[in-house]
Amino acid sequence: MLQYYILKKSPSFLRWYRTRLLLDWERISSLLPIQGRLLDVGCGVGLLEYEIARSKPDLSVFGIDVVPESIELARSYHGQSNIEYACQPLQSVEGLFDCVLFVDIFHHVDPVQYAVLLEASKRLLKPGGYVLIKDVERRRGQIGLYMDRYISGCKDIFLHDCSELVDVVSKHLNVVSAEVKFRFPFPHYYIKAVQG
Repeated sequence: MLQYYILKKSPSFLRWYRTRLLLDWERISSLLPIQGRLLDVGCGVGLLEYEIARSKPDLSVFGIDVVPESIELARSYHGQSNIEYACQPLQSVEGLFDCVLFVDIFHHVDPVQYAVLLEASKRLLKPGGYVLIKDVERRRGQIGLYMDRYISGCKDIFLHDCSELVDVVSKHLNVVSAEVKFRFPFPHYYIKAVQG
């Protein structure tokens, strides 16, 4: 995969590309807690975890992914004293978190699995904790689809509009905010939800 090759050549470039070019880093960072425990579901090679942990030293970051090679690379290239990585599914995670984070994950998951992810997230929230979902909006999000399919090599992609995912999340959690913000090269949506 191209991402693994670039990571081994220049981890700092790949972190910049992911967090500063493809994501609205300032917006995501402003929505995260400054201390406590954060669980990032589908962390990949740890690009976002590294930036979160570096900018929020009082936040303990736990990144999980189901791809063993991604976790090995995350540990090798994106370790920090306040980050832990594990190769495991969300349903097997133990403990409580101030925030359960999904960044560009739902469009890689078959919609029949959404209820499982949301119920598992709800079980892991501390009192006052929240789920934060950031994803790519379907309308005008075709660039993201092509990047995932042809650069990252993902075959199945399920883009949604924010309102569609709000409807799904509302069946499991209480949605407290939802917004769509365009930032080149595509529109992003952010959903924050708490236990009902």
